[in-house]
Formats: sequence, structure tokens, C-alpha cells
Amino acid sequence: MENILVQIGELLNNLGPLIILPIVILIIGLILRMKLLEALRSGVLLAIAFVGIFLVVGLLGEELSTIGAAFAEKTGTGLDIIDIGWPAAGALAFSSPVGNLIIPIGIAINLILLFGGLTDTLDIDIWNFWHMAFIGAVVQFITGSFVLGLVAAAINVVFALFLADWSAALMQKYFKLPGLSFPHLQSAGYLLLAAPFAWLINKIPFLKKLHLDPDTIRKKIGILGEPMFLGLFIGILLAAFAGKDAAGVILTGINTAAVMVLVPKMVSLLMEGLTPVADAARDFMMKRAKGKEIHIGMDSAILIGSPAVIASGILMVPVEIGLALLLAPLGNRTLPYIDLADGVFVTAMLAPLVAGDVLLTVILGAIVMGVGMIFTTLLAPAVTHMVETVGGVDIPAGYTTYTVMSDAAIPHAYATYYIFQSPVVIALIVSFVLLAVMYFIKKKYPLGGEK
Repeated sequence: MENILVQIGELLNNLGPLIILPIVILIIGLILRMKLLEALRSGVLLAIAFVGIFLVVGLLGEELSTIGAAFAEKTGTGLDIIDIGWPAAGALAFSSPVGNLIIPIGIAINLILLFGGLTDTLDIDIWNFWHMAFIGAVVQFITGSFVLGLVAAAINVVFALFLADWSAALMQKYFKLPGLSFPHLQSAGYLLLAAPFAWLINKIPFLKKLHLDPDTIRKKIGILGEPMFLGLFIGILLAAFAGKDAAGVILTGINTAAVMVLVPKMVSLLMEGLTPVADAARDFMMKRAKGKEIHIGMDSAILIGSPAVIASGILMVPVEIGLALLLAPLGNRTLPYIDLADGVFVTAMLAPLVAGDVLLTVILGAIVMGVGMIFTTLLAPAVTHMVETVGGVDIPAGYTTYTVMSDAAIPHAYATYYIFQSPVVIALIVSFVLLAVMYFIKKKYPLGGEK
């Protein structure tokens, strides 16, 4: 049985998200009683939309990586732990025994919880199960137990589903994406830490009155406040500070403006493909589960079509470099590098907490990543051990200690790492207590909703 699961996991991993997504959508559509061609159309449209999103996000990543490297070089950080980024982390995760099993086991857990009434999210973003696999792989490396690693990964699958349920109402309202939720740990993982600070920030009159959200900015300054110009100005400003030449400054501005314009169009295409599936899922559950609402779990990449998310995510580049330097006396040794380009994923689910105010979103991003950098430093020995043991990933020259900002900075990733250093019984009890608390929070205090 284990060999069969391993083979299924390896097959799905090798196919990649652009092949898996349309297949999953087609299968789900047929289960939901959609016509074959309608389900096929939805799957293909979804894949096409993600091709566009990944291309545009890749363009943004190239620009931000260059700017980030220039900022780091100018500041002369002296930090000795290098961020090797999510591509390396994903490769490490899927190269581990936990990674080989996480997709079939994650799907099984999701279906059990869904039909057991414990979650409202059907997570079709199975490619991003690698985040859970990464946490499980870290636990396996520190404990030497494959079983504990798999348990840790499974616990984080459940945790991600609960986070998606908890935040669904707020995300749907702010982004105007009915029927969707976001169990993507790279974004949802920061919500528990950020939510109390967002509540506090929203109580400060001076900050609330600034109204630096894209819509208000556009109303105040007209055409210059449109997302296209907002991206142009931010790109030019950052490139100039990073020391690019005149051509580089202008090109960065144009590329950033292009991202601001193109991503929303790709998200619109994605919703064209996904809406029929979401409607079919809603009808299916209405007939068979006494009106139970169901959310389709998606990659938070579709949220970066929001101008507030893009603008604040880009601004996180100098903020993260500055945080790394400021926190060095407090124990930070991490140099932000590859994952500097992923600031948009940090801010993706933070922006709705402060009504899309760019300044307040950056403040929340600074808080969660400030704490996160301490975590990335603490997790570096385990990540380094994984790199040295598994191998096969590209790493920056000149460093001997590695970490991953996209995952090690998530609070409960380090919490899992810490908890599973305890005796097994204690680790399991604490983990299930935390899951029970999260379940209570998402049922009683949903973000953006009333209970």
C-alpha cells in the first residue's frame, strides 16, 4: 500500500501544477454533475490563467530579485545565513519521503474533514501541499522518524484548511471572489499573528485617517493614481534607490506597471473558468448536505491582482532588507535573498485586514516578517541539514548555512518544529489542542463574518 501511495505521489509531483489543475478540475466537475465539455473548458481556462499569472509573477520576481540583491550589496549586511528560496524548498520537500506521500494523504484528509463537516474548503491547490511536506520533512530530519514527519505534515494540512475557513468571508468580500478560500500556507500562515496587530492598528485614528488604499489614492490624484501609474512610480523609485542606470530604472517601472495591469486580467480569466465549478459545487452541496456551503481552495497567487497587494508586496523588498539589519543585534542572521520576490504572497491576505491601505499592509508585513526572520534563523540548522543530506538544489556560493524565508518565517512552521522536539505524546497532545483551538476560533470568530 505504501509503495502505491509513493508512486501516486511521485506521479502527481512530476506532472506539475499546470497539468494537475485542469485534470483535477475536470474530475471534480464530473463528480459535481457538470457536462463533460463544460468541465473540460473550466479546467483548460484555469490552466491558461495560471500560465499567465506565473509568467507575470515571474517577471515581477526577476525585477525584485535584482533590486533586492542591489539593496543587500549596498548595505553590506554581513549576515551569514542565506535564504535559498521557495523553489529550493519545494524541491527539498518533494524529494523527501513525506513529500512523496503528502498529495494523496492530503486529499484524503481534506475529503474526510469536508464530508465530516469539519471544514468548508475543498482544496484543489494540491501542488502547494509542498508547504506542509516541507514542515513534515523538517520534523523527520530532527526526529529521525518518518511517521512523525508525516503526522506533522498532516496536522498542517488540517491547520491550512481551518485558516482558509476562518478567513474565507473576509477574502471573498474584499477581493470579490465568491465561493473561494485560500489554504495556501505561504499567505494564510501569517494571519493568526497579523490579525491582533491589524485590530490594534485599526483603532489608531491617525493611521485610519490616512486612507492610502489604491481606490482612495486614485480618487484624490486622478489618473496618476491608477494601478498602472502606481506600479510605474514604485518600480522607478525602488530601481533608482537600488542604483540601476537610467534604462534599468525606466524598464523596471514599465515592468512593474505591466504586472499591475496584467495580473487582474489573468485573474478575471481564471474566475471565468472557476465560477461554473464553484456554482456546481454549491448546488451539489445544497442538494446533498442540507445546504452546507463549500469553498473552493485556491492558490493565493490569484490575490496578487489587487493593486494594494502588489504595491505593498513590492515595498516589502527594502523593508525586509532593513528588518534583517535592524534585527541583527536581536539574533537575526538571515539575509533575505531569493524569497524577496515573494513579498506579494506575504501581503496577499494581510491587505484585507486593513481595508487595502498600502501603508498599513506594509506595517503588518514588517511585523510578521520581523518575527519571521527570527524563526528563519532558528530553523536554519534543520534546513542546512536537509540541503546537505538531500542535495540536488541550487544554493548561493559563499554560504554554508541556509534557510527558507517563504516557509521558515511562518509562525506555526517553527511552532511545529519546536513542538516535535518534545516527547511524542506531549507533541501530539499539544498539536491536537492547537488544532481544536483553531477550529473554535474559525467557528466562533470568523474574519469578516458574524457568528
